[in-house]
Parts: sequence; structure tokens; C-alpha cells
Amino acid sequence: MPTTAAAPTIATLTSRHGRALAYIASRDNNPAPADPTSIDAAALVDLVTNAARFLSQAHHDDDAHTLESAASYLTEARAANDTDRPTLLRQAEKHLRDSYDMACEVADALGDEHDF
Repeated sequence: MPTTAAAPTIATLTSRHGRALAYIASRDNNPAPADPTSIDAAALVDLVTNAARFLSQAHHDDDAHTLESAASYLTEARAANDTDRPTLLRQAEKHLRDSYDMACEVADALGDEHDF
């Protein structure tokens, strides 16, 4: 019988993607959280939204759209009941999975050293 992976939580999403998202968002002079790997749901939505905004301004339209979708799922997950929340967080996770690569692409284009 196949096992189902546990749904991600806000904590696991911030742990996995917080540093990369904070790097992207901070390129637009947005303040980055002191520890982007341990922020709450509202701060994660803000971080994803700010990163999407920067990517849109930098003409990385596909990546911006991907992060906008992630922010939408995260926003819905915050208001969802316990039954729907895991599905919404899984969808957000799918849209965040390339955040590290997005951050590396931005860093490379700017000539920044990176270690997210």
C-alpha cells in the first residue's frame, strides 16, 4: 500500500524556501526578516508576494506568476479549515519548489555570491 507524504506546514515551507525568497524580495529594497526560515503565515505570504513583485519588475514573468500563485494558495490556506488546508499547502509547495533556482538565477544575473 503506497504511503502518502505528510502535507507541508507553514513551518516546513519557510524552512525550505525562506532564505531564497528573502534574497529575491530584498533585491527590491524590501526588508527581509531576520530569520526567514521561521516566520509566520502572514510574513510568508508577504515574502512570496514581494519576491513575485521583484521578479515581475525584472521581467521574469513566468517565475513571478508562479510565486503569485503560491501566494494565493498560501492566503487561501490561512483561512481554510483543517480539511482543506493540507491540499492548499501542497499546491503552494508545488509553486515554491523552484524558489532556490529562481534566487540563484537572480544572484547570477546580479553577480552576487549566494548561499541560500
